[in-house]
Amino acid sequence: MSATKADKTPPALAPDEARRIAEGTHPDPFAVLGPHRRGKARRVTAFDPNASTLDAVIDGTAHPLTPVPGAPGVFSGPVPETGLYRLRGTGTGGAVWDYDDPFRFGPVLGELDEYLIGEGTVERLWHALGAHVITHEGVRGTHFA
Repeated sequence: MSATKADKTPPALAPDEARRIAEGTHPDPFAVLGPHRRGKARRVTAFDPNASTLDAVIDGTAHPLTPVPGAPGVFSGPVPETGLYRLRGTGTGGAVWDYDDPFRFGPVLGELDEYLIGEGTVERLWHALGAHVITHEGVRGTHFA
């Protein structure tokens, strides 16, 4: 039997990883949640235990994410290659909520910050750690480390 192009695409999410995300026991959720390349496609994986459906909304267009079997609240699906997305959850009773996916953002602390903190030589530790209101990747919010 010859392999097809579809056969070479890695699975969207391993069932064990999805289960551990739903249980809150995954050791590295940033490796799973948020936007990631899977084969030639960009996929978004998100966790929202209150959602019965979840969409990634890009430029006003909703791209439905599919519930992952065996992992309540975990959704995954392909999205266009470009464009920032927000998540739109729908719950029982028709409640709808939109929000920025925290796993969409890159890190705030850099390698030098982590190195100096680990070394114990940071002179103003409170500038790196704690809660700080910032604008990161165009979104205003509170960073906590």
